[in-house]
Amino acid sequence: MAVIASRAHAESRFSAIEKRQQKALGEAEQRTLDIDANTVRLKALRLAKELADRTAVETKKAETAEKLAARVARRKPASA
Repeated sequence: MAVIASRAHAESRFSAIEKRQQKALGEAEQRTLDIDANTVRLKALRLAKELADRTAVETKKAETAEKLAARVARRKPASA
């Protein structure tokens, strides 16, 4: 009888330890998923900023070219 009780006690302790380990593993996996999600979010923000910066530079170049063309067009032809 004592052997059965001892075995049942050992099995319940083993089960409890296994549950704690699974819970810890689950928490670690969740932290990893959270970190991955944050990394993806930051990468998306960085890429969006790069695109916005590139677009701003291209827009600025186009505006500058238009202003230069307007100045050249307004310039009076030189007298010969």
